[in-house]
Amino acid sequence: MVDLFYDIYYRKLMELSSGVRPRDLGMGSVIRGVVDYGAVNDVWKPLGMPNTSRDFRAVAVDGGVQELDFRNGASLVIVRAIAINNVGKPPTKDVIVKLSPVYAPALRWVLLTHVESSVAMKALEDGGYEFLLMDGSLYAKVTALIHELILTKGFLDLYFVPDVVDALERIYQLLVKARELGVKVMFVSKDTELKVFKDYVLFKTLKELILNEGPLGNIDKEVIDILNRGIEWHSVVWIRNYRKRLLDLAGNYNGSHRDLVRMGIRVILSQSVSDINVLEELAKVQGVGLGITRKLLIGAMDAYLNSKSLTNIDRLLRLINDRVEDSLGLRSVDEGGELNPSDYIRRVRRVLEEMPRILMFYVKPSKNDTPILVEVPYYEWPMFDQRVPWKLFFDKVDVSDHVNLLLSMYRDSIHYNKLLWLAHEYANFGSDQFLEYAIAAIDKLKIPAKRRFAMAYNMDMRGDVD
Repeated sequence: MVDLFYDIYYRKLMELSSGVRPRDLGMGSVIRGVVDYGAVNDVWKPLGMPNTSRDFRAVAVDGGVQELDFRNGASLVIVRAIAINNVGKPPTKDVIVKLSPVYAPALRWVLLTHVESSVAMKALEDGGYEFLLMDGSLYAKVTALIHELILTKGFLDLYFVPDVVDALERIYQLLVKARELGVKVMFVSKDTELKVFKDYVLFKTLKELILNEGPLGNIDKEVIDILNRGIEWHSVVWIRNYRKRLLDLAGNYNGSHRDLVRMGIRVILSQSVSDINVLEELAKVQGVGLGITRKLLIGAMDAYLNSKSLTNIDRLLRLINDRVEDSLGLRSVDEGGELNPSDYIRRVRRVLEEMPRILMFYVKPSKNDTPILVEVPYYEWPMFDQRVPWKLFFDKVDVSDHVNLLLSMYRDSIHYNKLLWLAHEYANFGSDQFLEYAIAAIDKLKIPAKRRFAMAYNMDMRGDVD
């Protein structure tokens, strides 16, 4: 069909582009000030030429997801994942097909997390690997799953709490299996919105700037409290009270470094500025082309959990128990029978008590490319162990093999890891593939698709029973 709107779109796009200028939050000035001040100017370390003489035996996992909505309100969620290796073994792959009487957006990534972890475990059980590469952030996955267990984003999300428990437990089981087999696990993210290093670097600098202004007795203790929270948590700007106090500090601070402090707070508050933006600027200022950051050991640093004192596992489990009971009550209508909440709580408790901390660092693979996030499980300390700070520079762990493997598989910004890229190409749903899956589902399940889906593909999607 002829597009009757493109001329209007293009005209308005030109109008928009003529009035848009790149946003300048003063980040370059802030980073230069950070380096000049010397508070945290050792974040990046240059790397020499990588040692690519050794061929590490590795397997990489990625997944894809699509859903088909039916006219009766049900949804068919299709998730698949594949493990690609460099040792000549056939790929390991699996598909989850879940017909749900209701649908919530969280179900997509919850099931995706589950199938990726399951495929990774199957691949490891075949044996012979030194490294497992997983796409995405381990910290983000675990924290998002915990949030799903305690936060009601929508009423229908309650229905899928057992699926969230399954996914969280599956990640934990994967890490346990890898440790048992002596496989080194790396979660790798090329594009991440995390602000862990950003908060640590900027809040630490602001704190030292303000503390060095004058006698400690003249410094507002509330100001130091919020700066400490910014250093320790991720991310305090999600909490309204702390966000307001930061704005007050920016408006009222009149020390000799007030411009740098105000610009720093501006960058902190901006949700469009992530670790990658700050670290890229820092690398430019420090003249680092090929490099690695210091290693940050992180635990349960989530701002919401800490602000609600939910890093105490017993307190956290009480909230989770309420959600599990509500969910099982809803599901019993469709599934029948009695479902036992205590079993789910037992499983979650074990995960929370034993989930390892995470060693987080970034690798800059070339002068002209942005940093890559790498996360490695650190089994010596549990994630929720409050005896250790939630964020701690921890450089004694040797990750030279991890870095050499990453750099040996790097090609360019798109093909940043040849195994993960190939896994993504296989796992991601193309439109033609999804249409084939959808037609098969409608034919076999005899459930009509939603009208808009049928219109989009100009097909008869009724699914009428003969």
